Amino acid sequence: MELAARIAVLFVGVLHVLFMYMEMVLFPTDKGRKIFGVKKEDVETMRVLAANQGIYNGALAAVLIWAEFAGQVDTVKAMLIFVVVVGIYGAATASRSILFLQVIPAVIALGLVFAV
Repeated sequence: MELAARIAVLFVGVLHVLFMYMEMVLFPTDKGRKIFGVKKEDVETMRVLAANQGIYNGALAAVLIWAEFAGQVDTVKAMLIFVVVVGIYGAATASRSILFLQVIPAVIALGLVFAV
C-alpha cells in the first residue's frame, strides 16, 4: 500500500509539471489553443495569465514531489487537499474536465496516503 501511495502522489506531481508545461509553453501554439479552447486573437491577452497559472502548478508539483521524497507526510496531505479544493473550484468555474484530470487523481492519492 505504501508503494501505491507513493506512486499516486508522484503521479499527481508529474501531472502538475505537465500542466505547467501546457500553460507556459504550449498555450500560445496551435496545439495549446486547441487544448484550452482559446481563439488566436485572444492568446496574447491571456498568455501572461496562463503562464502565471503554470508557475503555480510547477511550484505545487515541486513542493509535492519534494515532500514525498523527504517523507513529509503532513505536507503531502496538505498539498493534495489543496489540489482537490482548487480542482473542484476549477471544475465548477472553468471546465468539468479538471475533475477528471486533477481532482480524481489527487483524491485517490490522498486516500492512499491516509490509508498508509
